[in-house]
Amino acid sequence: MSKRNFSGIDLKDMLLALIVPLFVLVLWQIAVSLQLFSELLLIPPVTLVKTLRDLAHSGDLTVNIIASSKRVVTGFLIGGSAGLILGVFMGISSFVDRFIGPLIKACKHVPLFAWMPMIILLFGIGELTKVVFLSIGAFFPILYNTYQGVSGVPKIYRELAQVFDYKSYRYLAKIIIPSAMPSIITGVRLSFGILWMFLVGAELFGSEDGLGYMMTWGRQLFQIDVVMAGLVVIGFIGFLMNYILGIIEKHVLRWQLSFEGGAL
Repeated sequence: MSKRNFSGIDLKDMLLALIVPLFVLVLWQIAVSLQLFSELLLIPPVTLVKTLRDLAHSGDLTVNIIASSKRVVTGFLIGGSAGLILGVFMGISSFVDRFIGPLIKACKHVPLFAWMPMIILLFGIGELTKVVFLSIGAFFPILYNTYQGVSGVPKIYRELAQVFDYKSYRYLAKIIIPSAMPSIITGVRLSFGILWMFLVGAELFGSEDGLGYMMTWGRQLFQIDVVMAGLVVIGFIGFLMNYILGIIEKHVLRWQLSFEGGAL
């Protein structure tokens, strides 16, 4: 039996997951040592580590991470809340689904960046533009996963709710939301993933801080080490967010099994 750490994670899987990154680092260092690429284009790993350390010591990295995180969280709260509410209503009401569903489905097929010209026309170039852009990115994943979860609540649960005379808030709190929670959590993971991926694009428009701004500024000054440092930080934070949300999802699934086994 494989050993597990305090989080219940398979240590063997962790070691296997490190093989590819280490292999990439070795190839990276070999390519630099053999001068296959100019150091202006492919900086050595040691230089990247030094740049990350310098950015952290100067405080620039912390300031930009906080700025980007605020935008992502704000966009998620606004767009995610709207998606959650509308998804619940569409899931429990066939009238709302038929009334607004076709429009939502049509808008879903519009690429996220295609919204940017219209957003700029309406709100100009500023902080609000980035928040609106990220809010749209958060809206659709949570809306559709919430809708799928709510509309997929077993019929027997709805019938039992009628037997117990559950009304409005109690019906949602006791039946709908608990049953749909795994699907909602999946929507949250997708939403955060999309927001973090499109963060750099959002910060291209009139930003004065943020990881995307830091990378853009580094590109303009041809500071490839700063650009790559931004990529590493964005990738690491995205991985960390997905990992934490995965742990939350597992706990929610365990809680749902308990709910299905005894709550009703």
